[in-house]
Amino acid sequence: MAREVRQKRPTAPGHRFKRREIELVEGGKLVLHTDGSIGQVDGEGVVKHTWAADDPEWARHAMRFGLLPQPSTVVPPDSRVRASKTV
Repeated sequence: MAREVRQKRPTAPGHRFKRREIELVEGGKLVLHTDGSIGQVDGEGVVKHTWAADDPEWARHAMRFGLLPQPSTVVPPDSRVRASKTV
């Protein structure tokens, strides 16, 4: 049986972020999108860069929104299922 591969995400599956914007001192803003991606927009409204939630640089920008990346968790095995013992 194939093992289910879980994608690293900063939140639980199905969770949506609240769209927020932060004005930057140098002009433009950072935008947190509902899918968790963060975009940097210049003063004219042009997207300069986007970081997906699985991007290593995402955490650095997410801290500005008060978000902390959470380590991925593994579902523990079900204690009601008996493991087969090999002798």
